[in-house]
Amino acid sequence: CIMYDECATNVLNKKNLNCFYNGKAKKLEEQTGLDILLQLCPYMYKGPNLTYTCCSTKQLQTLQSNLQLPYQYLSRCPACFSNFVAMFCEMTCSTDQSTFTTPETLKNTSTDTIHMIKNQTYVSTLSYTMTNQYAESMFNSCSHVSSPSTNTPALNLLCGPYADKCNAQNWITYMNSISNGLAPFQIDVTFSNDTSVGMNYQTGKCNETQRNGDGACSCNDCPTACAGPPPQPPKPSPPWTIFGIDGYYITMTFVYGGFCVVFCNNGFVVGWWLGQIFTVRRFLCILEVSFSYSLDKPLDCEDELGVVERWGLYLENGLRSAFRKWGIICARHPFIILLAGFILVGVSAFGLKFMTITTDPVELWSAPSSEARLRKDYFDQHFGPFYRTEQMIITAKNSSTTYYQPYSSSSTGEQVNVTFGSILRKDVLHEILDLQLEVERLTAKLDDETVTLKDICLKPLAPYNNNCTIMSVVNYFQNDHATLDKEAYSEGGFFFEADYHDHLMACLSGAASIDDATKLHLSCLGTFGGPVFPWVALGGFNGTNYLEATAAVVTFPVVNYYNNSKKLAKAMAWEKRYIEFMKEYVKRNGSKLNVAFTSERSIEDEINRESGADVMTIIASYLIMFAYVAIALGRFGSCRLGRTMVDCQLTVGLSGVMIVLCSVVMALGIFSYANVPLTLIIVEVIPFLALAVGVDNIFILVQHYQRDNWQPRETPEERLGRVLGEVAPSMFMSSISETVAFFLGGLSTMPAVRTFSMMAGLAIFCDFLLQISCFVAILALDNKRQNSNRFDCLCCIKDKENEESENDGILYLIVKNYFSPAVLSSCVRPIVICIFAGFACFSGAVLHKVDIGLDQSLSMPEDSYVLDYFDGMNNYLSVGAPVYFVVKDGQNYTDAAGANQICGGMGCNNNSLIEQIARMSKMPNYSHIAYPASSWLDDYFDWLKPQSSCCRHDNTGEEDVFCNATVVSTSCIACRSAQESANQSRPTPDEFMKFLPWFLNDNPETKCAKGGHAAYGTSVKVIDEGKKSRVGEITATSFMAYHTLTKTSKDFIGCLRSANEIAEQISQNTTVEVFPYSVFYVFYEQYLTIVHDTIFNLGVSLAAIFVVVFFLLGFDLLSAVIVVVTILLILLDMFGAMYLWNIPLNAVSLVNLVMAVGISVEFCAHITRAFALSQRITRVARAEEALAEIGSSVLSGITLTKFVGIVILAFSKSQIFKVFYFRMYLCVVVLGAGHGLVFLPVLLSYIGKLIINHVLYGTGPRRRKGQGKHKVLVN
Repeated sequence: CIMYDECATNVLNKKNLNCFYNGKAKKLEEQTGLDILLQLCPYMYKGPNLTYTCCSTKQLQTLQSNLQLPYQYLSRCPACFSNFVAMFCEMTCSTDQSTFTTPETLKNTSTDTIHMIKNQTYVSTLSYTMTNQYAESMFNSCSHVSSPSTNTPALNLLCGPYADKCNAQNWITYMNSISNGLAPFQIDVTFSNDTSVGMNYQTGKCNETQRNGDGACSCNDCPTACAGPPPQPPKPSPPWTIFGIDGYYITMTFVYGGFCVVFCNNGFVVGWWLGQIFTVRRFLCILEVSFSYSLDKPLDCEDELGVVERWGLYLENGLRSAFRKWGIICARHPFIILLAGFILVGVSAFGLKFMTITTDPVELWSAPSSEARLRKDYFDQHFGPFYRTEQMIITAKNSSTTYYQPYSSSSTGEQVNVTFGSILRKDVLHEILDLQLEVERLTAKLDDETVTLKDICLKPLAPYNNNCTIMSVVNYFQNDHATLDKEAYSEGGFFFEADYHDHLMACLSGAASIDDATKLHLSCLGTFGGPVFPWVALGGFNGTNYLEATAAVVTFPVVNYYNNSKKLAKAMAWEKRYIEFMKEYVKRNGSKLNVAFTSERSIEDEINRESGADVMTIIASYLIMFAYVAIALGRFGSCRLGRTMVDCQLTVGLSGVMIVLCSVVMALGIFSYANVPLTLIIVEVIPFLALAVGVDNIFILVQHYQRDNWQPRETPEERLGRVLGEVAPSMFMSSISETVAFFLGGLSTMPAVRTFSMMAGLAIFCDFLLQISCFVAILALDNKRQNSNRFDCLCCIKDKENEESENDGILYLIVKNYFSPAVLSSCVRPIVICIFAGFACFSGAVLHKVDIGLDQSLSMPEDSYVLDYFDGMNNYLSVGAPVYFVVKDGQNYTDAAGANQICGGMGCNNNSLIEQIARMSKMPNYSHIAYPASSWLDDYFDWLKPQSSCCRHDNTGEEDVFCNATVVSTSCIACRSAQESANQSRPTPDEFMKFLPWFLNDNPETKCAKGGHAAYGTSVKVIDEGKKSRVGEITATSFMAYHTLTKTSKDFIGCLRSANEIAEQISQNTTVEVFPYSVFYVFYEQYLTIVHDTIFNLGVSLAAIFVVVFFLLGFDLLSAVIVVVTILLILLDMFGAMYLWNIPLNAVSLVNLVMAVGISVEFCAHITRAFALSQRITRVARAEEALAEIGSSVLSGITLTKFVGIVILAFSKSQIFKVFYFRMYLCVVVLGAGHGLVFLPVLLSYIGKLIINHVLYGTGPRRRKGQGKHKVLVN
């Protein structure tokens, strides 16, 4: 031996120094010493009276005390800890001690720092030689051992400043250095490649049972213990290509080419075949019609009507008759009708008194019954809502880096320059701290009550520690300027040894270190008592090179409240003051910092501000549309002012617009009676939709009435009734189609889409009712005004000259005389088909490339401060949001089998929850898991071990009292004895539940870093009231990991999808369900099913339109198919336009697509019905007549009205308005007009039904002005 017993004490670190002893090993006789030796160095124990060592019982007690911290982190892997502790067992107690240790410095006097307790020479410095074989084997057995509370390798905490480049030599050198705060004296270690020279303990492998019977380490701590090879992410499916080109492009190119060849060379054979639905005898009847062509004479072929045709005939005649009679009633009693309508609108509008508007994104986009919503509610109820986040991303205006030479590097003769990023300069850190302290001092007022950050912040160690949690790099210095400036010098103050650089290096390597092991001996823990993880507090670095960070991230977590509006109001009041302060701060002159910031309320505040800022834009848009409608409805046949005032129909136009608005008010009021909350998207979109549908019907009705000829002996009321009978069935068909389609869209599970669809359907139905009643009454009154030559709006003034205006309108004449013949000419029709087919094929080819999601920045105004934060987040943040894997009620943690399904330490299942998450964290690009999950269960088992000195209690009184590690008392004994632990490593069920509350309330400190209060205080839900038989049971627990950085919607969706898959795999190996929860899941769950929801909503709408059109067109299957196909092509082309214009698919665009279906009906249904009821013989002639008669009304009504309103939206300050309203609305109008006014007539001219039977029998509309003058075209 060269050492035996203890002779002196280092007064600085309270560690004892060994006596110099040059002699043989001595018998260890004291039972206490034998017990410790058996515990720490069992291979040296030979039995009572047979054990000889070079250490005394005091030395063993000191060794046991010094090894407590490593034990707490490494004992979860028995092989690692036994290999590690052997280094100190051999140095302290080996009988061959002198063969590998040499005392370098011996002293026998007291000094300022050393106090002698025996008058004997003591060892001040020791030389220790060991083999590289042992060093590497020991290091390899420990290199993967994890620290459950910090989600990092344990060696990050035990390797000191070498954590980022920790290897066997660095670790062992650091652990034997007096600077680490654990070693009693300086031990200089040398490594030998010669196994015959130096200590060469035979290490155990981590995947094997140890000599003392301890089992193998877990897969999480020992990769060689895992079953099978390390996890590898599956290879992503390669994109479908043909000859190296996107397969969809090639396929749709061939489809388009084949279509053009067939169409051009075979004369649209298939379409021709579909048109031949008449028998020879019926064709002869048609020929008869063509030779005796008379529009007013019914034809006598009634015996040819089939059952379906007869039903169609009865339905058409019934609708005409009903609407004609109703029109006459409205025209004869206009004031009664208007009064009744006013009462109906008033009663409905009264419901707006109960109106509520929801802006909560959760309520908007997540159904109460959705999986993510249910999981959020479960998490909130058991663990409390996820905290509110106030965050700053800070960069230095001077981006230059600095270099530092650590004092420790000089001992090797090599000067190592360590690079520090610009944000880690001392002057910058001081300014960050100044800013942080200013924020901490902010106060807000709420109902005469002062609110401070301490009133609302997260305090994980309260009531023992009431400091707020602040995740900040300056919290490594406990938010103190003096600590940041602290420097260490050698004795006498001659040599500089350490400053804030060294402390940062240590803390960024081991954030949970209670002593940084530098000459400063500062704690790395924040003032709130927990670690500040570098990947949370810093940004702008690569990999784990935290020292090269270019951004600091300061986060103030604020407690969120579940169903406590008063406390929530306090938080929001302080957040408002915080935002005001930060807006002022970023304008300060002379600052070294660039600061981007956000608050929990920021996004909602900015969305509300954005909506308010665009109110004038929306109002201007609607006013322009109103003005256009009011002016365009007039028929001006004279330039004379008097006649113009008579012909002007401003009153009719404005009344029509008011009726549209009344229909919207009725829908909103009726739903408000039912307590259905409104949303901003409803207020913004439904008036646009109702105006499109309503104005179109108004133009068709008014212009049809204007172009109609009086019948002999017909009164004005009868004329109006007859016109309504001719037009209302078409209005009824389109309105009912849209109403049913929207109501079925209410089957959507997405709240915003469901509410929009239901309210849109009701608004359109109410609009139709008001149009065929109140508007007809207004039109009758206006007709009386015109017949009496009275001015519009000034009815008391009459025009002296009585002249009748015969002007059909410029737009009507252009469509009738130029546009319609041109579009349906023999050379243009094939070109139209090929062009529209081409764009449809292109849209099909890019359909899969339309992005899914919603970029957060699009929801912000262009001048929002939140955009700067989003930029900072994308450029600097290195980790995503926390993700919690929640184990639901029913998992038995007190039973070994149940616990092994969850934990990640020794004896746990290889497919346990912790093991599976750890494996996934090793392939973050695939799993989107950045770090392993923290495990309260593993830390609890480590905390319970008697060797850790964490769990102790005083049972001398009537009740057991917990003694934490800082309590010095002989009455405090271990919760479980060493013998109990040796017999059964896990606690009994009663012990488990008895000691668990102590663990969850134990604060971590120097002697026990495993206290669970800070890390797990809210992670375990124990029943404390309710059913007596369950009080004290665990109901739910959570295990926190981190997602990888999320920048785009694709990242967020990937995180959610991956977490669901991981939880599903875990649930297959646990007793109860395990589910993932993160704060953003509830918003992004919709995107997992957005494609299915889109197909469902649009498919249901199209099916409803098909049924209604088929029924109301007299069971005309072909016409119904043509309408649906045209609308389907409009939707397909909408997706093509979305791809070209970078419009993603999300809930907002889905609402617009559902709206597009309704508007498309207006473009298609009226023209299709006019074609079906036309009395011309050939398809081309009937298509031309339908386009001329109805197309001008559609063009002037819906197309131009919407176009002039949409253009104004381009000037909106809101990005979301520009993208989802201006762009999409413009696409809807342009594509709808193109398909309805160009493609549809051409398609009808090719494959439209020849003549509907009941038209042959005189049920078609009577001849109007100009009708019958068209050139007869031959098909």
